[in-house]
Parts: sequence; structure tokens; C-alpha cells
Amino acid sequence: MSLYTIKPLRLGTIKRPLKGTVYGIDTDEEPYFPIISYYLESPTHKIVVDTGGIVPDGIHWEPYTRNEDQEPGNALKKLGVSADDIDMVIFTHLHWDHACSNDAFKNARFIVQKKEYDFVADPETSNKGYEAELVLRTTYETVDGDVEIVPGISVVLTPGHSVGSQCILIDTADGTYMITGDTVPLYRNWESSPRVPTGIFSDLDTILRSYEKLGKLQIGGKILPGHEMKVFDREVYP
Repeated sequence: MSLYTIKPLRLGTIKRPLKGTVYGIDTDEEPYFPIISYYLESPTHKIVVDTGGIVPDGIHWEPYTRNEDQEPGNALKKLGVSADDIDMVIFTHLHWDHACSNDAFKNARFIVQKKEYDFVADPETSNKGYEAELVLRTTYETVDGDVEIVPGISVVLTPGHSVGSQCILIDTADGTYMITGDTVPLYRNWESSPRVPTGIFSDLDTILRSYEKLGKLQIGGKILPGHEMKVFDREVYP
């Protein structure tokens, strides 16, 4: 078994209504949320989960900022890693803030769920939330459902936030961690009783079934959400 360490990368900041992140909440609060990527390392692989947003232009997807240190290559460089050393990128999904800096990774394979890729590539579907033209410049390897990618790294299909959202399971010296993307954007979603999904979804019933599926994995608190500032309380997991 390959064991990994996990390091969160801050790739920008967005400001969004909290009700879009926590379903059913009654508030007009609009907090700032980090855009997050994760760097996974084992003796045999250097992997990134999600690549972050587009280059900020002051027009699209506002309010959205990213400073020089938060560009993917520079964020990795602070860890002593070159973006050219990344051999694989795995996407939780292909929304604009998760899959629009792919060109930073010149030597990587790009892995995504087939349902997610097919949705973005279909000219007849709504691409709200996507930068489809930019995303489709990348050549992807698609997987279908729950699959082991390499020893120690598996993906679990968890549709609902988007048609082909997936979570990534990572074997570490402290057990299995799960990177959830926007299926579980905050610890608040997961720790509520009952658990509360994101307020942005392609289908509510579907994302609720995905939450049931994730609960059965018995990951417990070892999750790393898609937009949670608290993940930066630690520099490395475990």
C-alpha cells in the first residue's frame, strides 16, 4: 500500500452568499471563502487535486482575487515542489474555480469522471458554473464510477453538486482521508446533524444520496472540504 501526505494549497479567495454553501440556511451573510487545491505525495507519485480558478481579470466570477503567491506553481514552490514534477491531476469536478489553471501542469495526466466531462463537452447542456472553452483545452482521462486510480488513491462518484462530482480517498499513515470538493464545501455541512449539503446542486435528491453513500464509508472527521479555511490550521495531513 502506498501512503500519502496531504498539503492544502490556497489558490485564491471568493466572496459568496453563505446560503449557497449551506442548503436551507436563512441568512444574507456573504463570507470570504478560500479556493483550495491539495498536494498529495508518496514515494512514487506527486499528485494535485483540483487546479484552482481562472486568471482573475476583475470582470468574471467576481468577487474573486488571487495573488502571486497563490498561483498554482508558486504555491507548490513554497512547498519545495515544482509544478513540472506533478505526474497526475485529479479533479473533484470541473467548475471554474476547480479546473481552470490546468496549463500550470505540463507533465501531468488529468483524471475526471466521465459524466462530468461529457456534461461539459455537450454543446446542448447548460455550462453555468463552468469555463467550458478553457476546460476543454485539456486532454483528460475519464473514469466511470468508483475506481482505484493508483495504489493508495481511489475516487468515489458523488453526483449532485455537479453531474459528475467525485470525492478522492487517500491512504495515509493515519488512515484514510477524503477530499470532497464542493460535495462537502465546509466542515459545517458534514458536522451538522443531519448533514446538510451545499446550496448549489444539480439535483437535491441526488446529492442527498451521495451524502448517504459517503456516510457509509465511515471516514468520520478525516475529510478535507472544498472551501474550508480551517484546513489551513495544519500544513500537512496527517
